[in-house]
Amino acid sequence: MIKHLFITALFLIITAINLKAQITSQEAVKGMTRGINIGNSLDASPTETSWGNPPIVESYFANLKKAGFNAVRIPITWNDHTMFTLPYTIDSDFIVRVDTVVHWALENHLFVIINAHHEAWLKSVLTGSSVSASASDSLARFDSIWSQIAAHFKNASDSLIFEILNEPYPMSESNVNALNVRELKIIRQTNPTRIVSYSGYMWSNSDQLVTAAIPDTSTRYLIGYYHSYDPYPFGLNGGDTTDSAIYNVIKGKLDQVSAWSKKTGIPVILGEFGFVKNCAYNPRMYAYATVMDQALQHGVPAFVWDDGGNFAIYNRATSSFNEIKDILIYTFPESPNGVKISQLSGTSILLQWQNRNTESDSIIIQRRVGNGSFIDYLKVAPNVSQFIDSSISLQTSYYYRLKIIMKDSVVLESYPVMINIAATAIIQTDNAPIKFELSNNYPNPFNPATTINYSVPKTSFVTIRVYDFLGREVATLVNEEKTAGNYKIHFNASNLASGIYFYRMQAGNFFETKKLILLK
Repeated sequence: MIKHLFITALFLIITAINLKAQITSQEAVKGMTRGINIGNSLDASPTETSWGNPPIVESYFANLKKAGFNAVRIPITWNDHTMFTLPYTIDSDFIVRVDTVVHWALENHLFVIINAHHEAWLKSVLTGSSVSASASDSLARFDSIWSQIAAHFKNASDSLIFEILNEPYPMSESNVNALNVRELKIIRQTNPTRIVSYSGYMWSNSDQLVTAAIPDTSTRYLIGYYHSYDPYPFGLNGGDTTDSAIYNVIKGKLDQVSAWSKKTGIPVILGEFGFVKNCAYNPRMYAYATVMDQALQHGVPAFVWDDGGNFAIYNRATSSFNEIKDILIYTFPESPNGVKISQLSGTSILLQWQNRNTESDSIIIQRRVGNGSFIDYLKVAPNVSQFIDSSISLQTSYYYRLKIIMKDSVVLESYPVMINIAATAIIQTDNAPIKFELSNNYPNPFNPATTINYSVPKTSFVTIRVYDFLGREVATLVNEEKTAGNYKIHFNASNLASGIYFYRMQAGNFFETKKLILLK
């Protein structure tokens, strides 16, 4: 199935871009599944470098294409580069600069979206139900801007898409609806079949898209867009949240826009999404993966927000990507999911996951230590769903992710998870409910049975679970006595193969893990 999807998408891209065939909006969304924004550059004020990013260079687009992106959104703010009086001429140097950047992207066979982005001068005067004289002047200026953009790019590839206005807050809903109709008519004068993207009012959320007036119900060249940094406030403010909260909100919005798209016949794109750096690492990685997973399942192209700062993915100075790029490119509906990490003891980590495909012959566990790089750490069978790593050290951060190489060379990856051993190390104290008093330090090696000795200094219900090296539970031993005292539990491993095992003793919230070596 993955191979089929890949070939279909590749065929559409080649047909749409290389052969210059006229494409509809429905065809375009099938070719631009994985997109990225180049934020805080051409939308910066007053100049391209004012917000801390270097100038956009041609190699950006080759690097984005090579990484696996097939679409790019280039936010543009026109206000600082346009006359304030008639005829509202756009500065020639600026529109040439925009033209250069756009064609760099098109030459790398990327779908390209350009827009009117931080146009606060327009948005701030269209908040009411009526249009004032000053607002009329602003509308005339905006009309001129889109007329000039449309005329300049009228012969550009139809892989170039116009987006009327980014996040029109605080404009009123009626004024946004009217503006969408007004600017679409202006664009159509020179670009009758150019694909044009529009949104609802406020911050262009999904709720506003599905209630917005459709500016033209007769065209095949219209796309609706929405933005989502949800769940809020996690996405924009950071902190922590649960996987279920992330999943429910993201899927709910995609369900909403997909139902609207099916009803109206207008395809949808997710024009911006992202999660700030000060989100907790594990839910942040899960959130990026969930957006891509659900967007692919719903057939909605997703454009990640990359601004070189709080939402950085591509380092524009070093031409390198962080690990979020791999989530965006290698997440498929068949990728491993449900990745969880926990510490079994001061010397072992438990990694668990769900494998969602049945076609692979193995799963590669990749590990990263501290600020290093991910390396292939262990290969396990495709039916394995957990692994215990006993080769760890205190005061160290460990990162893990899962990689699957399909027979058609398509790579699937899970999102990464991390654990900071320094912050979560388990230290046994005199008040702990279990004290181990093992004869000969460890009951190792043994064949085929051994006795685990321990003492319970206070009332506690003790459970001992035995795991193999891959983290699969192979035995559960329960001490039904709840009173304090010394105990022995017999463990017979005659049905197990030689190898390394771990037994995890737990009483309440306290647990500790020890190693067993079975030699037959």
